[in-house]
Amino acid sequence: MKKHFSSIIAIGILVFIAMACNASFTTANISSFNFGKNDKADPPTTTFNVGEKVYAVANVSNSISKQKIRFKLTFENVQGKGKGEEAATKDLDIDGSSATNFFFTPPLPGEYRVEAILLGEDGKEIDKKSGTVTVKGSAPAASTEKPKDAPDADSEDK
Repeated sequence: MKKHFSSIIAIGILVFIAMACNASFTTANISSFNFGKNDKADPPTTTFNVGEKVYAVANVSNSISKQKIRFKLTFENVQGKGKGEEAATKDLDIDGSSATNFFFTPPLPGEYRVEAILLGEDGKEIDKKSGTVTVKGSAPAASTEKPKDAPDADSEDK
């Protein structure tokens, strides 16, 4: 019985040590995800005007190896576009913990969703954050002007 009791105590100590080591070990993650009008998203905002650059900035923490971050832009509520329709995707390689950004210039008013997906070296998803931005203004009017270098409709090439 004394032998079993000693074994149970030894196993308990090993489990405690393993838990303590695991508590200090953290995995890579997206610690923050903000939108802004500059490459640092400072100050953060989620409201933009048509034609204004929108920066999505993801801060990756607790990473000591190469990672990849995938930014996906989709239409949420944009006239003439389907909800969830993909507008753009961009993959960026990052080394260790750092901030990385993706930008786009929305041509139409509405709501756009941006996802930042952190991928490990093996391509598996580690973490994901997303957010929605609102773009105000009006869509550019369709031009009825003829381009300067376009030939007249009633002219003939001779």
